[in-house]
Amino acid sequence: MKLRIVTPEETLLDQEVKQVILPGTKAPFTIREKHQAIISPLVSGEVVKVLLPNGEELLVEVQGSCIVEDHDDDITILADSAKRVDKFWHRKIKKKK
Repeated sequence: MKLRIVTPEETLLDQEVKQVILPGTKAPFTIREKHQAIISPLVSGEVVKVLLPNGEELLVEVQGSCIVEDHDDDITILADSAKRVDKFWHRKIKKKK
């Protein structure tokens, strides 16, 4: 599967992935290979968890108007802004909520 995370300023990520866990507005959901086509809004200020084919996990915080589209294992996340964060930052923010 290919994932692109795009903001008006840059393409933050453009690479092959194994799965993506997304902060849906109703509930978090996971996209894996051969997932049904979907377009869904995402919760601003939450973290997208990306699992790479080598097992590495990336965390990306999305902000502003955010939407994900998946069609034929080609996933695009559009966000007003996005930044990579580390696991320590993510745990700290979760504790504050």
